[in-house]
Amino acid sequence: MLYGHRSRNTTNSKGSQVNTEHTAPQQPKTSSRRRLFSTLLGGAVATVPTLAASRVRAAGASTDTTAPETLVPEVAEMTTTDSTPMMMNDAPPMQSKTVSAGATAPPLQPTAQDKEILNIALGVELAIRDLYANIVAAGNLSDEESPVVLLIHSHHVAYAQSLGGLLGRAAINKRNDATYSQFSDNLKGTFASIASQLVAIENGAVTRHINSLNQLEGLNGSTLIASIISIESRHAAALASVAKKPLNAIIENYQDSIAIGA
Repeated sequence: MLYGHRSRNTTNSKGSQVNTEHTAPQQPKTSSRRRLFSTLLGGAVATVPTLAASRVRAAGASTDTTAPETLVPEVAEMTTTDSTPMMMNDAPPMQSKTVSAGATAPPLQPTAQDKEILNIALGVELAIRDLYANIVAAGNLSDEESPVVLLIHSHHVAYAQSLGGLLGRAAINKRNDATYSQFSDNLKGTFASIASQLVAIENGAVTRHINSLNQLEGLNGSTLIASIISIESRHAAALASVAKKPLNAIIENYQDSIAIGA
């Protein structure tokens, strides 16, 4: 399979370089949809149990926006490590110390401003979690498509949980209604008919998170957001391939930021 380059090099507000680089495939000529998703999303698609889809359909989409909810825990358990946001315990130990006269390294923990920014990111991820849950609950997916959507849904559940864990008691565990309303009425058809909307969701979230990354000061928050950007960009590339987007639309992101409200 041929790979194109999809990357963004950006800095947080303290000037630290954060690389969100990853590769995205060029339009394959012979690979099946399942093989494409399996490659892009870490190889977990083929192992997702079909039982999970029926459980979500039976339960319906969550209306509880007070806390992230894992609708399909089996999927979350089967995701590979490269599809999971980096947890702070996995990051190399760092200390805030003076590096030159009058200058200090960025703080590890989120500042007061960081907490506001990260809570917006949390609300966005909770909204996207619910959008994907609605798609599965509608029952319009094939046996091949359902595991893919369930897998991406489980990633957004993990992102929300990671953000909530980093924020601790400062977390506002409520989905962003502006994000949810922007797409909720346009996701009621077949997978083929909504694939372009899913690309817009993922790319819009990536743009929003990059904007957040440029404002964050703490390294823990910056590292977490950067890891989310990388995987959501991969989501967008996979979905754009299935939607038969041209190559430049697969490897580049021209989407405006997802709506977050006032």
